[in-house]
Amino acid sequence: MIRRATAALCLVLVGCATPKRDLNLERLGAQWQQSSFEERELAPVEAARVDRLLVDWRAAATTRDREQLAYLVELRIALYQTAVALARDQAKLAALQEQNRDLQLAAARQETERAHLEAEKMRLQSVADSEIAERAVRDAQASETARLAQTQAAELATSQADAANQLTLLRTREAQLAQREAELRGLEVKSLRLQLAGLRAQKTERGMALIMGDVFFASAQGALKPEARDNLAPVLEFIAKYPKLPVSIEGHTDNRGEEAANLALSQRRAESVRLGLLALGAQAGQLRVYGLGESQPTASNNSASGRAANRRVEIVVIGAAEN
Repeated sequence: MIRRATAALCLVLVGCATPKRDLNLERLGAQWQQSSFEERELAPVEAARVDRLLVDWRAAATTRDREQLAYLVELRIALYQTAVALARDQAKLAALQEQNRDLQLAAARQETERAHLEAEKMRLQSVADSEIAERAVRDAQASETARLAQTQAAELATSQADAANQLTLLRTREAQLAQREAELRGLEVKSLRLQLAGLRAQKTERGMALIMGDVFFASAQGALKPEARDNLAPVLEFIAKYPKLPVSIEGHTDNRGEEAANLALSQRRAESVRLGLLALGAQAGQLRVYGLGESQPTASNNSASGRAANRRVEIVVIGAAEN
């Protein structure tokens, strides 16, 4: 069903011609077509909604309708991605629950074995008591059997104690790691918040600009770190000073890797900043996104510091002057 819906969407996108190409629609449509069949199977309802919105967008008659539909498509894609992530998390949870059941079964089997050993020990002791008048050889054999059973029981008890100690150590280590991760995350959140608050506008030939460095993004990832996305207020305040001027959000990378991959990464990073600003209330019509890849370095790519400076997103208010 999802394949037929995807095929129908492709036919509509190809067959419906418009007087002017909608690059934003083409970009989102192409990005959406790259979503895998496996992911769509995880969230079929949200996938179908995105498909319908893309068809409606193509058929929209006015610019206002197309902009509204563009915003809805981006929101629906975000909801679809969330639904896919939730489905995967649920699958992981089911796997963990299955593993937990296996551990419980193993523990139950171990307890049964221990009970059997204890029962065997008691049986052997009873035999020894009932045959106390028998020959010394049989008494010795019975005693030896009882001794072996006791040894096995002691070894099992030692093994259980060792396992309990290892479990306690593991849980303590996990708690320490969790605490350390929480502390590091808290420090990272504080650092990113301070860096965002410390951004200063720069005067350029095209207007006033803010430069967001590579630190606000996960390594080789297009999305803003959640700590950065949740603290974009200083950037919003900057562009809000110029409500009537266009804002160009431009992604840049260093020259490492394939040029096409760098171009795509720069586009995703710029788009992530735009979505973050829209979520805070920025005017959608004021924002334009460009991925420029490695084409406009500000420093030499021959050093680590130079490459770090080139990995950036510039927010330029076109035509703005210093206040």
